[in-house]
Amino acid sequence: MPGITTERKAHFAAVKVAGAVLGLVSMLCGVSASAALSEAGFPAIPIRAESHPVEHQAIATNQVALVQYNSGHRSEAVKVWQSLAEQGDTEAQFTLAVLYNRGDGGVAKDMIEAVRWYRRAAEQGHVIAQYNLGVLYATGTGVARDLNAAAQWWRMAALQGHTEAQFNLGLYYAEGTGVKQDPAEAVKWWAIAAKQGYAAAQFNLGLMYMKGEGVDENQDEAVRLWRLSADQGFNQAITVLKVLHLTP
Repeated sequence: MPGITTERKAHFAAVKVAGAVLGLVSMLCGVSASAALSEAGFPAIPIRAESHPVEHQAIATNQVALVQYNSGHRSEAVKVWQSLAEQGDTEAQFTLAVLYNRGDGGVAKDMIEAVRWYRRAAEQGHVIAQYNLGVLYATGTGVARDLNAAAQWWRMAALQGHTEAQFNLGLYYAEGTGVKQDPAEAVKWWAIAAKQGYAAAQFNLGLMYMKGEGVDENQDEAVRLWRLSADQGFNQAITVLKVLHLTP
């Protein structure tokens, strides 16, 4: 890949002035990037052959409920999930939370109940529940807005490899939202998400390298990251490369 030539310095200066770290573009992943929580894994309940017999029985019961749900017997399915959730089954707890969020299966939409079940699942390590609970705290939906709590739940999900949580946690560190501002921590989390192919993280990480924030300035690395982001069709990266007269 060609380096940054002298004649492009003026373009880089312009990008440095105009470039701003991309915000929570995927904070609410799933159905909509701006209006829906993540529902990854719903309503499919995976069967794990290595499960403990008691857990395996719960998974099998979840599968029965899933068949009922998909065949139109949704109220019966909800009863099964409710029973399993009360017994501590994390997948059932997550499913109930999604149903309360949707107002589906004969369950009235109730974000307070959604928060309750997301929390129950999140406390047991359900990664998507942890991410969604962070979203709810960040937006003040069904719970009092608490940016520090949002960051804490995203950290838990990020440590389990959840890319959107890693991206959002990076943004909070970059801006000092809910946590003490720390550009190096922002770089750390965006780098982890970028390695997993998350285009927005690749773009923001490129900006950090270009500006030398939280990491040593490296314009070639910035361009490399923007190319990776642009290869996924990320418009901001494509635009920056065009400004620099570099092909995406």
